[in-house]
Amino acid sequence: MTPILLEVVAPTLAGMGLGCFGCSVVLKEVGFEKTYRDSCTDEYPPGWKEESKRLSECIKGIKNLYRHRVHITVIDAQSPLGIWKQIRHRVRGLPAFIVDRRQAWSGWGTEKLESILDERIREACAGMEAKVRAKADS
Repeated sequence: MTPILLEVVAPTLAGMGLGCFGCSVVLKEVGFEKTYRDSCTDEYPPGWKEESKRLSECIKGIKNLYRHRVHITVIDAQSPLGIWKQIRHRVRGLPAFIVDRRQAWSGWGTEKLESILDERIREACAGMEAKVRAKADS
């Protein structure tokens, strides 16, 4: 089965290693990467840091639950792609979870997200079974 694509649109903390790749390479070579990253994350308000930690735990939980059946991509909500995803899928709140570029869910209610993922996995399995039956019949 091809993994289900789960796109997570949320504000990201640049200091958590999700920022500029070029800057992190230079800072690492000079030996300032950890100091820079720590000072960057200290600049964010405590609420943002808590939300980031909560999102990280949520993603880990989904990854542990669905393992190889779900491929997760995190998209910065303030990036051009993140803004496009919010407009395209009419997302009203963050974090937003977009399943297979079809159905979007925003908020922290993981029960609804899990039901969307389960439904999509069942659809994918049913599609595979139909292909196998069609192949066997021919």
